[in-house]
Amino acid sequence: MIKFFRKIRQNLLSEGKTGKYFKYAIGEILLVVIGILIALSINNWNDQRKQKLAETEQLKSIKSELDLGIKNLDFILQKIDLHSNNIDSVIIMMRNSMPNSFEISGELLGSTIMWRTTDVSINTLNAMIASGTLNQLTNEELRVKLANLPAILTDLTEDELMVREWSENHMVPFLAKIGLVSAAYSNRYGFKEMASRRSPVADFVNVTPTEEFIGMLTVRRVHFAYTQFQLPILKNYMEDLVQIISNDLKYK
Repeated sequence: MIKFFRKIRQNLLSEGKTGKYFKYAIGEILLVVIGILIALSINNWNDQRKQKLAETEQLKSIKSELDLGIKNLDFILQKIDLHSNNIDSVIIMMRNSMPNSFEISGELLGSTIMWRTTDVSINTLNAMIASGTLNQLTNEELRVKLANLPAILTDLTEDELMVREWSENHMVPFLAKIGLVSAAYSNRYGFKEMASRRSPVADFVNVTPTEEFIGMLTVRRVHFAYTQFQLPILKNYMEDLVQIISNDLKYK
């Protein structure tokens, strides 16, 4: 293109001496303008290239965090199912034994005070939202779904914290009042591995069924049921995000 404009300048100069300097100036201006346009195009291409590379690295980081979070959700769901089934077993045992006491294991009692949090890491996504770079993602579907994820996690976390508060401030004191809290903690990490060597706790204790106790267990069962319903929804949402990101990365 530069050669083309140089040729134009040469043609202008070859027409004669009249307006020679004027034509020469026009030719030089054209060359300068073309040079500036080319430089701007190169800078724009380079900026787009850098932005594309940065977006690729961010998406890879988000995908890695989501993959880890999905594995963590699978582990949590397994534990929640286990404790939920334990609660069902305790309620059935109480109904069948009432009003007589019966023997129960510390593992079953431990499920009555157990709570879990999802702890899904979205540090890269939060950084993108804070810096405004999330809005620069070219995939609109991915941009919208990523923007909604923090709100979904916040809603779930609020319920999990409420469950933890209820377990620690209501269920634990209730078990302590009837002399069962030490047995409930007997299988927890920390006590089972270390403290129990110095101050052993019986693996089985006698429990007297009451309507109050069954009511407390029913509340715990509802907590577990909510988690069992919500976590698969969150997992599916995160799996959809991983799939979209994987497809998007193929074309970058």
